[in-house]
Amino acid sequence: MERKDIFSHLPEIERLYTLFDYTTTLWEAKELSLYHVDKVEFYLLLLMRLREDLRMKDVAEFLSLNNSTLTQVANRCEKKGLLKREKGTSDRRETLLKFTPKGRKLIDNIVSHRQALFFPVWEKVSEEDIAGFMNVLRTVVETLEDRVSYLEHLKRPW
Repeated sequence: MERKDIFSHLPEIERLYTLFDYTTTLWEAKELSLYHVDKVEFYLLLLMRLREDLRMKDVAEFLSLNNSTLTQVANRCEKKGLLKREKGTSDRRETLLKFTPKGRKLIDNIVSHRQALFFPVWEKVSEEDIAGFMNVLRTVVETLEDRVSYLEHLKRPW
């Protein structure tokens, strides 16, 4: 396929992406409701699973949340017993987010559940196709990150 023919595939790519996004959004909402967490709470806990003792400031930036929104999310998670906030040791003005045992167990359960649900899906796909899919996703993500970075540096017209 010649590179100039890529535009002929855009409608199908857009259709499949929209269907995938819609389906996974519905699936994720139903799954997370089983654990009594919303999407933002889930992503906060997932981020904490990757790197514990995160500063609120860093979490807000990574999740693209303003400070007041993150404070509300952290309040909900703290009220549910999933995390606790502590003052930074080197800078007492910083607030660190830390798991409680309940929060750690919850996110581990959600991740295990997701892996168990997706295993039958990926089991039907060949290793070669998985590797190709991952390469395509990496390329798309890197390109989108570059585009987002470019857009953030543009001056707003208003």
